Amino acid sequence: MNDDAQLSITQLDSSLQHKAVEDFDAFYLPLFDANNLEMMSNYDVASYMTDINEHLTYGRYMTKAQRLSDTVSFSFTAYVNLIDRLDQQYFTSGNPALPWNEWLAAKFAQTATS
Repeated sequence: MNDDAQLSITQLDSSLQHKAVEDFDAFYLPLFDANNLEMMSNYDVASYMTDINEHLTYGRYMTKAQRLSDTVSFSFTAYVNLIDRLDQQYFTSGNPALPWNEWLAAKFAQTATS
């Protein structure tokens, strides 16, 4: 993780939080569709994931773009709370310290060596 990134998602202003949630959702949705969210369930996030996943399930017949937009609007607070608990820091630009795919790979590697 880059040491210059010191902010949690809750410390970002609202427009940067929205950007961070949209970026995360683009990462999260394919994992949800592939039923591959087990790494996140290692954190205390079950209630947030339940809310997000329930809404994603309701929108399963929408296009990908519609689902992304709809879930960000509907589940924004749940996404912020989920991300806040996933050990990810942010730059003042709203970009994560580690791209989400790299974050996931690092967490899998940690699990494999523990």
